[in-house]
Amino acid sequence: MSEQNVRLGSLGLGWWGSELANAANRSGRAEIVSCFARSEQGRLEFAEKHDCRSAGSLDEFLSDPEIEGVLIATSHQSHRALIEEAAAAGKHVFVDKPLTTTVADGRASVAAARDGGVLLQVGHQRRRMAANRRIKSMLESGELGDVETVVAHTSIPNGFRMGAEAWRWDPEQSPLGSMTSLGIHMIDTMHYFVGPIRAVSAFTRGGRYPIDQATVLALAFESGALGTLTTSFFTPRVNAISVFGTGAAAYSLAGGSELQVQATSDGDRKDVALEPIDAVVDQLAEFASAIRGETRIETDGEVGLAAIAVLGAAVESAATGGTVEVSG
Repeated sequence: MSEQNVRLGSLGLGWWGSELANAANRSGRAEIVSCFARSEQGRLEFAEKHDCRSAGSLDEFLSDPEIEGVLIATSHQSHRALIEEAAAAGKHVFVDKPLTTTVADGRASVAAARDGGVLLQVGHQRRRMAANRRIKSMLESGELGDVETVVAHTSIPNGFRMGAEAWRWDPEQSPLGSMTSLGIHMIDTMHYFVGPIRAVSAFTRGGRYPIDQATVLALAFESGALGTLTTSFFTPRVNAISVFGTGAAAYSLAGGSELQVQATSDGDRKDVALEPIDAVVDQLAEFASAIRGETRIETDGEVGLAAIAVLGAAVESAATGGTVEVSG
């Protein structure tokens, strides 16, 4: 164990919790020293896999003096309570997106971190992908001109693979279906590119499943740009976002690992070479560096809250059939 490494504990020990733990260990800045979940078998298996301790209770986990920060990868509705308890225990918090499922819970989570004097980072790593970082630099340099529209689509056929007991089937945990799990990444990336979303109109498609099968948002940005966002858990895997400006269009493909650019005067797209970025490692290295006081958190609680405010407006729009102004 390196004395320089930030010592972290893991809460939520499923597939993504394990991915976060692996990324923390790969970062060279952090290491997992303890874990907790309600399932004893899950705790023991995780502890063996990641060479860390297994806490017998949440109280035992949070009272561990060696743990400096916690990684939360649990069900959406558990986030607020766990953030509040971790902050009260003086532990810095990394929580996977979404921050929470409601603005009220998001505000309470941000307040808990502030009052506890701890850092709060939200896992919006998609903005860190190489194509998205390059698009951001093109926007800042003016290469794309004035942005007219932003178009995003993210889907994955997980709905055909989730077990009947999966918490993602709960509409309270997954408002607007895949919009909460998948679309929230795109909302954050759109904010990163173009700035705040001002208003939302939401359209959903139901069916024989407990959650919405497809959701489409029409978006108006404070900048004047317009956008659309489509998500589904029941269509083939797609993860793409495109920015259309008066000077050029930029297409972030394959989850942000590929980039194409098309000048307004050019009929063809051109591939752009990128240096790959491990976005999950990148965000956890930042979390560790921020704990050491060496940098700031990019996707902090306020950033996470801004994305939740858009989700909340979309939920209201879907229920009322009207366009809803975003209010954080």
